[in-house]
Formats: sequence, C-alpha cells, structure tokens
Amino acid sequence: MRGLGLMSLALIAIPATAHSQPAPRVETGYEVGALGLAAIDRGDWTAAERQLGAMRGVSADDPARLINLGRVYAATGRPELAAESWRQALRSRHHYEVTLGDGTVTTTDKVARAALAQVSFVSR
Repeated sequence: MRGLGLMSLALIAIPATAHSQPAPRVETGYEVGALGLAAIDRGDWTAAERQLGAMRGVSADDPARLINLGRVYAATGRPELAAESWRQALRSRHHYEVTLGDGTVTTTDKVARAALAQVSFVSR
C-alpha cells in the first residue's frame, strides 16, 4: 500500500519536523497543498475546498482527497455532501495506508467508515 498523510475529522498526518510549536502538516506522497492539510489545520475551509477541487496531481476518486473533502463539507454545515464524499472514498478501488496524528497506522477505508459512523451518529 502507498503511505499517505491525510486529515479526517480530528485525525491528522504526523508533522514533517519536530519543534516546540506544532509544525505545519504537509501531504506525504502528494504535491504540497493537494489534500488541503494546512488550510484544514487553519480552519480555512474556503481555501481547503479550493485546493481539494483543483485536484493537482490527485484523481477525483482518490480516497484521501475525498476524505478531506468530506471533512470540509462537515465543517461547513453540509453533512449530506460530507457523507457522500466518504461513501465515494469507501467505493474507491484503491485504499492506502495512512499514519494518523497519534501515530496509529490505518487505511483510508477505515477512516472513511469512521467518518461515516460519526456523521450518522450526529444526524440521528
């Protein structure tokens, strides 16, 4: 599996460097900004959505892109679009291994399932 860094819900990629202050997170295996990590970290949902929509070197069905796009939709009050993005991520033919901010290694399909479970819980 291809190793990637991504953000979903409160789950984040391991910082590139260690400092006394949190280091900005960057995409691993993608062009910087392609997954909107820094914008998501800043809460700049407009910039994150723009970066994710630009799909610089990222396919439309890339599960990491779809997970982060769902995160943007959820944060901006569009739970239906968030859930659809996460469903699309689950339908991806390719799932990647990811390292979350707490050091947990998991896969994009598991992250998407967890995100869907969270949005389903909130919408009940």
